[in-house]
Amino acid sequence: MQDLQQLSLVRSHPCGSRTLHGARPRSLHSRPLGTGRLGSHGGDVGTQGDSTLGTVLRALREGAGLSQEELAERAGLSPHAISALERGTRTRPYPHTLRSLATALDLTDEQRAALVAAVPPRSSRQAAAAAAAPVRPRDLPVPATPLVGRDDDVSRVADLLGSGRLVTLSGPGGVGKTRLALAVAARVRDRFADGVTLVELAPLLEAPQVVAAVADAVDAVRDPARPVLDDAVDVLRGQHRLLVLDNLEHLLDAAPDVAALVEAVPDLTVLTTSRAPLRVRGETEYGVEPLEVDEAPDGSPSPAARLLLDRAQRVSPGWGADSADAPAVNATCEQLAGLPLALELAAARARLLDPAALLDRLDSALRSGPRDLPPRQRTMRATLDWSNGLLDAPAQSLLRLLGVFVGGTTLADLEAVAGRAGATYDVVAALESLVEHSLVVAEPSGRLRLLEPVAQYARDLLHESGEWDGAIRAHAAHYLAVAELNSSSYRNGGQVAALNRIDLETANLDAAAERSLAVGDVETPARMAWELWLYWWLRGRHDHGRRFAEAALQRSHVLADDVHARAALGAATMAFAMDDVAGAARWWRLSYEHAGDVDEILSNSIAGEGLVALVEGDLDLARDRFHRAMRHAAAAGPEVEWTWALSHIWLGTVALLEGDADEAVRFVDEGLASARRRDDRLTSYIALYNLFQVELGRGDHDAARRHLEEGARLSLETGDQANLAYLLDAGAVLAAASGQHARVPLLLGAAQAIREAAGSRGYGYYRPDPGAIEAAADEARSHLGADRYDDALDTGRGLPATDAAAMLRT
Repeated sequence: MQDLQQLSLVRSHPCGSRTLHGARPRSLHSRPLGTGRLGSHGGDVGTQGDSTLGTVLRALREGAGLSQEELAERAGLSPHAISALERGTRTRPYPHTLRSLATALDLTDEQRAALVAAVPPRSSRQAAAAAAAPVRPRDLPVPATPLVGRDDDVSRVADLLGSGRLVTLSGPGGVGKTRLALAVAARVRDRFADGVTLVELAPLLEAPQVVAAVADAVDAVRDPARPVLDDAVDVLRGQHRLLVLDNLEHLLDAAPDVAALVEAVPDLTVLTTSRAPLRVRGETEYGVEPLEVDEAPDGSPSPAARLLLDRAQRVSPGWGADSADAPAVNATCEQLAGLPLALELAAARARLLDPAALLDRLDSALRSGPRDLPPRQRTMRATLDWSNGLLDAPAQSLLRLLGVFVGGTTLADLEAVAGRAGATYDVVAALESLVEHSLVVAEPSGRLRLLEPVAQYARDLLHESGEWDGAIRAHAAHYLAVAELNSSSYRNGGQVAALNRIDLETANLDAAAERSLAVGDVETPARMAWELWLYWWLRGRHDHGRRFAEAALQRSHVLADDVHARAALGAATMAFAMDDVAGAARWWRLSYEHAGDVDEILSNSIAGEGLVALVEGDLDLARDRFHRAMRHAAAAGPEVEWTWALSHIWLGTVALLEGDADEAVRFVDEGLASARRRDDRLTSYIALYNLFQVELGRGDHDAARRHLEEGARLSLETGDQANLAYLLDAGAVLAAASGQHARVPLLLGAAQAIREAAGSRGYGYYRPDPGAIEAAADEARSHLGADRYDDALDTGRGLPATDAAAMLRT
C-alpha cells in the first residue's frame, strides 16, 4: 500500500472533472491491491486476482452496511448503475460518478485512491489501436418526417457556421430547435473532414456530465486522474469536426466548459440547442421562431398549416384538403402560435377529429402525443414543465403572473401588476430569466408577450397555485388606472398617444372587465365604460363599447349614483353612434336622473338630449339643451371645456339648419378656437365639417376644400374612420360642384366601404344634405356613363383610407 499512501484526497477540477493531489505513481492502475482491511468500514477488497472495480465497490458498500438501492440514493445514481458497476458490465465510470460514490460511502483518502485505482486502463495495444484507427463519426439520426417551413432557417444557420465556431439555436420548448439542428448538420456535414458528432444532453442531470458525454461521443481515452476536458481535447485537437450539443438548457453551468473546448480546439465548431443562450464569449445566438401562421400572398397555406396538414394526413389521408376546412386549419395554427410541437400533438388527433372538431378540442389534443417522442415532449404540458423546472422561484412566480395578461404587456405594466399582487422579488431580474429561457417574447417595440400555449400553461399554473383571484384583482385595478390616466387625453393634444396606448391594451381592458363581472365586481367595468367610451367612439368600436357598458349596467343596482350615471353616458354615446337614437335617449335620460348635482355629468347628459332633438328635427329643444349643457360645462371647469366647445359647434349646426350662416360661423368658430387651443382633433374636425357646409353654401370652394383637407388629416391621425366617411361624402359633393365628375364615385365608394365595415352611418350630429349627395352621384353617372361610374365606385370601395383622403386635397 506504500504507493497508495502517496495519494491524497480526490478534488474537483475547474472543468468539473476530477484530479488527484500529489504525484501520480506509475503503479496506480497496475499494482495489485493488498489483502486485509481498508479504513473504518472494514470492507475486504480481496486479493490481486480479485481487485476489479466491481469487487472493490462491492466490498466498500458492504463494509458501509448499505444495499445497492441505499448507495444509489445517496450517490444520486440509479440502482441499475450500481448493479452494473458491481457486475462488471460497466467498468469505466465517469470521474464524477466515482466522486459521488466516494462521498456517499464516506471513504478515507486511502479508500478513494483504491477505488480510482480499480478502474481498468486501456492496454497499450488498445491505446495504439485507438490512435491508429480513424475517428468513427456517429451517424446523425434521420427523422421519419420532413422538416416543414424551415428552408430559410437552415440556410441562415449554415451560413453562421461558416463564420462562427459556437452557434446556439435558442427558442421556446417545442419550437423545433433539435429538428433544425439536425437539418443544418446534414446540410454542412461535407464541410467537416472529420464529420459531425451529435451529443444528446437531455438525459444528463449535472453540468459536469456534459464534457464527459462529449468525451464518450468522440471515443476519448479516459484517464480518471486528469480533467476529462483534457481527454476530449486530446482526441479533437487537429480534427475539423462539427459537434452538435442538443438540449443544453438545463446544464448551462457547463457553458464555460463548452467555451473552453472551442478555444482549445481551433478547428472545432459547436452547434448547440438550448432554450436559453450560453452567454459566453464567441457565441452567436440564433433565435428559432415559431412557424409563420399567415397565408402566403398567393393564398397558399402558411408554413404552420403545411406542417399541420402534413402530419395530420399521415394518420388520416385527405384531412383538411377541402377548401371549407381552411378556416379551421388556419385558426388552429393561430391558436397554437405556430409552435411545431403543438401542431404535431394536435395532428395526432386527426384520426378521430376533423379540422373543425380539432379546433374545438385543442386543449385535450395537446395532452398526448406520439410515443416515439421523448417523455418531456409527449404533451405540451410536459414540455413546458421541463422549461419551468429550470427556473428559480421568482421567475416561476412571474411566469404564473404573466398568465393574467391578454395580448401582452409592457414592463411598466407588469411591474405595476406584480406590485399590486404583492410580489417582493426583482421583476426585471425574473423577466430576464424568462426571456433567456424563451418563455417570454420581448418584441423590439418593448412589448412582452407569451406564445398562446405558454400563456395557457401560465394560466393553468396560476389557477393551480391558488393565485388566480388575487392576480385578476391586481390586473383589473391596474388597467382601470390605465384607462383613467389616458381618458382626459382624448380631448387634448395627447389624443394620438393615448389612443395608441389603449390600442395595445384593449384585450387586457376587456379581460379585466369580464373577469371583474364574473366575480361580482360591477364597479370596475362600469367605471371603465366611462373612461373608455371616447376611445371606442374614435376607433369605431361602437358595438363593442355598447355591449361592454350595458353588461355593467345590467347590475346597476349595486352602483353608486355617479358611477351609474357615467356608465349610462358611455352606453348612450355608443347607441347614438350606432344610429339607435331611441336607445341613446333612454341612457342619457337615465344618466340625468342619477347625475345629482354633478355638473360634469349634467353637461354631458343634457347635451345628449340636445343631440336627440337635433336628429329628430326639434331645433328649439336642441338649442335649449345645448345652451343648458354649456352652462353646466362652464360651471364644471376646464376639465369639461370639451363639452362646452362641442355645445357651441352644435348650436352652429342648429343655426345652419335654420339658414343663418353667419350665426352658425360665430358659434362654430368659438368652439373651434377652444379645440385648437387644446389641440383637440375630434372637436376640431366636427367644427371643420360645419364650416365646410357654410363655405359650400356660399360657393367658396377653395375655403370648403381647405376645411375638408384639414378635417381628413385630423381624422386619420385619430383613426376616426366614421368621421372620414362624412368628409368623403362631402368631398364628392364638392367634386361635383367643381366639375371633377370622375372623382365622385371614387369618394362615394370609399365612404360606403367604411360604413359597411362599421355597420352604421355613424354620427347623428352631422346633418348632411342627402339630396346634394344623390345629385352629385347622378351628375357624375350622367357624365361618365353607368358602366364607368360603377367601375369607379367599385375601385373607390377598395381604396385605402389614406388614398381616399388624399383626393380631398386638390
